[in-house]
Amino acid sequence: MIKYTGKLLLALCLIFTLGAAGTAFAQTTTVIEPKAENFVFYVDNSGSMGFPYRELGMPKSKIATDLLLAINNELPELDANFGVYTYGPYRQYLSVTAFNRQAMENAFKAIPTSFEIFGRQTPMGAGLQSLDNTISRLQDRVAVVVLTDGESNIGPEPYGVMRDMYAKYGNRICFHFISFAQRPPAGTTVSDEQAFVNALAGINPCSVTGYAEELKKDFVRADFIREVFYDIREVVTAPAPQPAPIIVPEDPAPVEEVIVFSNITFDFDKAVIRPEYREILREAAQIIQGRPGVNVHVEGHTCNIGPAEYNMGLSQRRAQSVADFLAEEGVSANRLQTRGYGLTSPRFDNNTREGRSLNRRVEMRLE
Repeated sequence: MIKYTGKLLLALCLIFTLGAAGTAFAQTTTVIEPKAENFVFYVDNSGSMGFPYRELGMPKSKIATDLLLAINNELPELDANFGVYTYGPYRQYLSVTAFNRQAMENAFKAIPTSFEIFGRQTPMGAGLQSLDNTISRLQDRVAVVVLTDGESNIGPEPYGVMRDMYAKYGNRICFHFISFAQRPPAGTTVSDEQAFVNALAGINPCSVTGYAEELKKDFVRADFIREVFYDIREVVTAPAPQPAPIIVPEDPAPVEEVIVFSNITFDFDKAVIRPEYREILREAAQIIQGRPGVNVHVEGHTCNIGPAEYNMGLSQRRAQSVADFLAEEGVSANRLQTRGYGLTSPRFDNNTREGRSLNRRVEMRLE
């Protein structure tokens, strides 16, 4: 019989699994699929990018490099090709080749962030025409990530060139935008720079636009990366046929008790236990102390925002914070074993903010 006590029922889910030979369960595997076979970064490196970005107080060129490095660091390892090009002047920094995080980092770092501003014009349309020569040699789908401050002051009109490329490639191509266009003061009309970016993004509904000052935030950047670069789907694998169980009444199967703290979650990038969960953990400590002779496995988890290596350490710190609290409540430290799983074992949908919040969790298992 399973008994639940008081307030702990709100947050503590006791799951009893009776082990029996021949029992099999379907498994769910998370599959990451790129939204295109080819991704091309097309970066404005003209004189206007040397001016400060008003909202952040830094040269736009420097902010662009920082954002590109952050995106590169946070991208999952996709089965796709990546290339890096600039315009103003037009230059190839990385030809379109298979995913290589270090090669992309080197390419982004090689793009100049300090240069002579005046006389360095912005031929965005001409650069797109040059880029088209590369895209025409690629197979399958192409996603072009354009970094622009909403200026083009020489050569063909970018709107017309981009529209012609959509007509040429159809649904094989999609342009996305990271905008450095200066937003107008509140209550005024949209500036020419922002209108320029809006017009380009409005050519095709496939486009995703992110704004430089917002993409500095981890959760906004994570959403942008997901929308532009990949999809996630769950694949259910049917279990292999199992032999019929052998029932031996005088030798009952072992019982495993699992305690899952599904409602004890953590703030983003934090490992500090929230005050509202302390009473729940005190009750958990009493339950554990009432079951002597078993070890307590404390497992920490994170959502999928940020580098995998950093999240592994964060999840370990979360597990340790819960273990330390239980030890303070009288649970022997010798019975507590901690492990961090980072972002590798999500229970909830990381495509949503609510799901990511619930994945910042700690679970415990008694053995």
